[in-house]
Amino acid sequence: MIITLHRLLILLAFVLCLPIANTARAADIKIAFNSEWAPYSKGVAGKVNGILPDLIREILDTHMGMSVENVGYPWARVQQLVENGAVDAFITVPTAKRLQYSLTSSEVAYKVEMRTAVKRGSQAERLLSDSPIPATLKTLRYCDIRANGWGRAYAEKHSITPTIASKVISCLRMLDNQRVDVVLQSTVVVDQEMAAQNLKEKLIILPAVFGEMDFTLLLSKKSALGQDFIKRFDETVKRMKEDGSYDALISRLHSTS
Repeated sequence: MIITLHRLLILLAFVLCLPIANTARAADIKIAFNSEWAPYSKGVAGKVNGILPDLIREILDTHMGMSVENVGYPWARVQQLVENGAVDAFITVPTAKRLQYSLTSSEVAYKVEMRTAVKRGSQAERLLSDSPIPATLKTLRYCDIRANGWGRAYAEKHSITPTIASKVISCLRMLDNQRVDVVLQSTVVVDQEMAAQNLKEKLIILPAVFGEMDFTLLLSKKSALGQDFIKRFDETVKRMKEDGSYDALISRLHSTS
């Protein structure tokens, strides 16, 4: 059968109008991170990077054989997305409120260490070096950031009234200008901020650990992955901790953050 040029053009136009199938394979799991918490996580949408995205990708991709899509959003939005089931999971402290809409891993995925930063040669350095306890903090001008839930609970528990700032760097600048005496924050965050602002010759992080935040993997109860995935994740992280690969990974991530 001979197809006329006119019919051929019509057929070609019809084919071109057909929707193009999306051949890209969807990720096995989609995980959301805070877009403004460097060096732990920073970046919007699919361009998020940092210690936590890199850590979870290594565990799930390299050790569990899963394809991972990491995305970054403001922290309040991250929690909404997990609660609504728009993303599968996030990595944070498993509070009672979060456990209402998510399942938690038993294994700790990451531990955030909290230590004090002070002005070098200050009275606060001497006091906290001799007596690194909450009672000493209470006698000093203490700076914390508004978004630090751990810090807020710590201050309330020990009846400490902090000066509140919006960002860690704001606390460190006040510390450098001697408007406050001490900052209690994540060791990794403070160390990076001090380096970025050339403050390491003026400020020092003291060795005593005042507390830790245990971050677990929290899976939305609306995710299709379910409890079986959590079990596999726990088994994988436990095995990594036993064979030393977890500690090696954390060391590498900290050194390159």
